Amino acid sequence: MDAFARADEHLLDDVDRDIIDELRVDGRLSFGEIGRRIGFSEPTVRQRYNRLVSLGIIYVVGMYDETKIGGIAAHVGIRVAGVPVAKVAAEIADHPNIKYVACALGYYDIILDVVAQDAQELGQIVLQDLRRIRGISDLETLTVLEVMKDTYLWKGFRDPIPANRAGRLLNRPAD
Repeated sequence: MDAFARADEHLLDDVDRDIIDELRVDGRLSFGEIGRRIGFSEPTVRQRYNRLVSLGIIYVVGMYDETKIGGIAAHVGIRVAGVPVAKVAAEIADHPNIKYVACALGYYDIILDVVAQDAQELGQIVLQDLRRIRGISDLETLTVLEVMKDTYLWKGFRDPIPANRAGRLLNRPAD
């Protein structure tokens, strides 16, 4: 399979995006309910969902607020020098208390989300575990006091379906 064919596998069409939109509103919706909302059959939604999961495009999980269950959450910005950023990020990603690792452009090369049971554990992670990784030249920790907003819904997300997409729903061939 050539590179162009592989790239096409990762493209999302409007139906895939509609399924993702419905799951962003309520990740517990049944395939049948999603199908009713977007105008497709339950087997079609199931097949497309399974494809999106197998490609790593979507994950449906239960999310929680670490600060509400007695733990500590922190964001960490890391600058890297002398080592490829991806190598450092891969090593960081192996840490069990780090739930998010992203390579970034800007002041920081890597952005992390860390969870810990208490300040002592957070200190262990930041001051010892991370600092011993070769290539980390600087890091800044921002401890979360209270989460004010954590959502996958934002302005523009549920805008009305554009006319060119609405026609697809009304005039589509049977699935």
